[in-house]
Amino acid sequence: MTTTKKLRLPSIQVVEKASTPKMRFLYPLAAVCLAAVFMAPSSSEAQTGAAKLRPDQERAIEAMLREVEPSLRPMARQQLATSFANFSEAQIAMMLAKMTENKAAEAEAPNPVVEVETVATPEDIAFMRAQFEPVMRKHHAAQVEFDTLVNAKVAAYCPARAVYARYGAGWRYEVGQFMIDSALGANNIEARVSIAGEAYMPKDGRYKFDFSKVRTTFDKSAVEAAIKTACGRVHATGKAFLAQVDPLIAAKNWDGAFKAEGSANAALEPIRSELQAAYDKIGPGDIGVLQLAMMNGVRVK
Repeated sequence: MTTTKKLRLPSIQVVEKASTPKMRFLYPLAAVCLAAVFMAPSSSEAQTGAAKLRPDQERAIEAMLREVEPSLRPMARQQLATSFANFSEAQIAMMLAKMTENKAAEAEAPNPVVEVETVATPEDIAFMRAQFEPVMRKHHAAQVEFDTLVNAKVAAYCPARAVYARYGAGWRYEVGQFMIDSALGANNIEARVSIAGEAYMPKDGRYKFDFSKVRTTFDKSAVEAAIKTACGRVHATGKAFLAQVDPLIAAKNWDGAFKAEGSANAALEPIRSELQAAYDKIGPGDIGVLQLAMMNGVRVK
């Protein structure tokens, strides 16, 4: 007796999975519900499309199709019928109730408020400029006065270049410059008012600004005292450097002299940082505070 082997045919599931086109839906509600449907297990009867749908399943399909692009509805109907065939009456009822609930929530949602863009009128601009321009001019004048005082006192109290230095044919070791010149008020005030002022002024209405934190004066004696103290420490650093580097140079220990120079200049950094912190605290500061005030104005119109 001869036994005939039966060849196993490929599963039609593979064919269906490869040939099923993807669908695009217009509304998130339909997409969410369909995603839940497609994840449900399907029976062999549903896969062949032979299942007869109940009236509640037909109603669910019609409800879902209303949220699908018309051109995609025939394909969507076939897929929904395949999936809904496995849903019980309770599952269909729960899904329809959720759809009804979501639609009701959408209907009750308030319409988004559309803000009408406003533009500052010439009167609004004049109102705001009358606030920032006087403060900006006073602040700039204080900066110029601060620059003049600081640069003069640093030159008077701190060592000039080459005071704490040793140099010869092809070599030089020194304590470098302590502070660069202050230049807070270097920019032209007319350019500052027209460029910086206009740039930071709001353009969508009328605003009132709080310039109470902008410093238009400073304590000259406090600034001078801070400079004098810092420069005294610079002199001490320079003297210590010469006492260390002179014997190294005499011994032609150039590597040691180079390291001594580096240590001396590194010792200036904390002195420099502390003096700058004093400037920031007792001086007029840069334009940043004024600009910040203009960026955080209160709208009055």
